[in-house]
Amino acid sequence: MGDINVTFLGTGIPIPNPNRAGTATLIEAGGLTLLFDAGRGVTTRLIQAGIKLSEIDAIFMSHYHSDHYSGLLDLVMTAAVPFPLGHRESSFPIYGPPGLEDITEGVNRAVQPDLKIRILDEKIPAGSMRLDPHIYEEGVVFDQKGVRVTAIEVDHGDLVKPAFGFRVDFQGRSFVHSHDTKYCRNLIDQSRGADVFVHEVAAANPEALANSPKIQRIIGHHITPDLLGEVFAEVRPKLALLTHIIRYPPDPPTLDDMLADISQSYTEEVVAARDLMRLRIGETVEIIDEGILAPL
Repeated sequence: MGDINVTFLGTGIPIPNPNRAGTATLIEAGGLTLLFDAGRGVTTRLIQAGIKLSEIDAIFMSHYHSDHYSGLLDLVMTAAVPFPLGHRESSFPIYGPPGLEDITEGVNRAVQPDLKIRILDEKIPAGSMRLDPHIYEEGVVFDQKGVRVTAIEVDHGDLVKPAFGFRVDFQGRSFVHSHDTKYCRNLIDQSRGADVFVHEVAAANPEALANSPKIQRIIGHHITPDLLGEVFAEVRPKLALLTHIIRYPPDPPTLDDMLADISQSYTEEVVAARDLMRLRIGETVEIIDEGILAPL
């Protein structure tokens, strides 16, 4: 049976943090290289991970908050530059929910000044430096070489629709990424049996939460640690991870505080993902690289 290799390229939130790039996750399986979301810094992280930009087979968008796609322009432009990890000669297939057309049209227009120069000066192919959009709805959105990607509709709030998580299956191995969501029954039901389940989480000091409508609104778009413990307890993955960890000031909860709240319902190990952390999903789930060892 084949393995699924996972690299967390970006595990951050919209607030810039040099230790945590915007959301982006790389999946390698069945000879394919798939990118899920493309937040701030994705190109730099791909190069740090030794990934050739020319070899990315598809990009998948979960939803359209900026921290999930703001790195697309840099990725598309840099990939066409003739250097050892670039030199892409074809467009990027990109899969996303409705609204993708606006993003791809904008990126494809924005690259034109650079593309025209490089076609003349460096003889790069005219078809490079481009996004090729594919609109999806919930269900299987990609199925090639035994790698199946399923888009799972999640609940990121009444006004953030549609929003999706993803499940990747390959030869009996499975990986699920919630992307951004509140407690979501649909996600739980479609994640059962997953080897690895990575989920976002958000928390605030109880007093600050009680007194701030702004904090209430932000936390209301995400899942809190106590509820996440219930989710992990239902899904029962081989490995549970946290990403997109929001600790809202003032006096934000520590990661240990959040893990303690999760453990009220789920007593197995929970790992906080880091940028450039690598997993191998095979007969067992292995963390083969801890990634960037830095505070949140």
